[in-house]
Amino acid sequence: MTDGPPGNGTIRYVMCEHCRTPNPASAASCGQCGKPMQKATEEMKVRVVNCPKCKKPLPAGSRFCGFCGAAMAPSPPQKAPPSSPPPRAPVADAPEATQVFHGLEIPKIEVVLKEMKPDGSIGEEHKVVKEARVGQSNCELTYPDDVLLSPRHSSVSIREGKAFLKDLGSRNGTFIKQRQDKELAAGDVFLLGRELFRFEVESPPPDTESEKTQVLSRVPDLASPPLKASLLHIRLNGETVDKCPLDKPETVIGRTSGDLMFKMDPYMSGKHARLKREPGRYILQDLKSRNGIYLRIRNEIQLREGDEFFAGEQIFRVQIKLAS
Repeated sequence: MTDGPPGNGTIRYVMCEHCRTPNPASAASCGQCGKPMQKATEEMKVRVVNCPKCKKPLPAGSRFCGFCGAAMAPSPPQKAPPSSPPPRAPVADAPEATQVFHGLEIPKIEVVLKEMKPDGSIGEEHKVVKEARVGQSNCELTYPDDVLLSPRHSSVSIREGKAFLKDLGSRNGTFIKQRQDKELAAGDVFLLGRELFRFEVESPPPDTESEKTQVLSRVPDLASPPLKASLLHIRLNGETVDKCPLDKPETVIGRTSGDLMFKMDPYMSGKHARLKREPGRYILQDLKSRNGIYLRIRNEIQLREGDEFFAGEQIFRVQIKLAS
């Protein structure tokens, strides 16, 4: 006899765990030592069926009764207990949940150009759709009576979620209001009140000695050499009216005080601006003037919310906001 079940239709025996005596699988206790048949009892709860005729317990799946010989009805296939669905992960609140990344999205913006009247009030507003050109004829913003405008003077365009101001090769230029200190480059043109200035840098004379290799006898001076620069007072057509060498640490320009004074210019503040000399460069600073400093742009610049620019005699304030 073995622990394994014999063929279907016979009485199944199992070994007593204590004395190793074979006992019918249906026995509750061992016939030899009298101790309980725990293993058999646990297996019978699951694997035993009763004969429909003599009611004797038989192994599940028997084809006939080993006691009375009666045929056993085939056992219906046991269905596996339904598995409980896995617990669902708690859904986090929408703001804290990790979102699926679909790539970087370029923000959409709305740009509005507001006309500034001479008294400082707001005039008409113009919404920019891709691009808005300013000029004297055939433009989105046309001012036929403005003689200082070129036919197509400048444009404001929207690209990749940003706004840009571009001069279209105009005769008199496009100017933007300075919002912070500006390091000047040679040829920069700016407006104070109604006076135009151009910053010029003098080229140093050629140093023939520098073409020869020098003997290093001390630590070389790595600081930028001082620039020699001048400020030209110019007319609208570029003609020079006056020239002022910038040979002092700072040069102040104003209507009533400073190194350069323009007493007849009502649009210039008492102390309007300052040119400050630093090693290797000059800085243009606004001295909290009423009308500010306007810089002539070169080709194209990016606009920011609140920027002001003028073309011809037209002054505009820029409004930029995210599209709803």
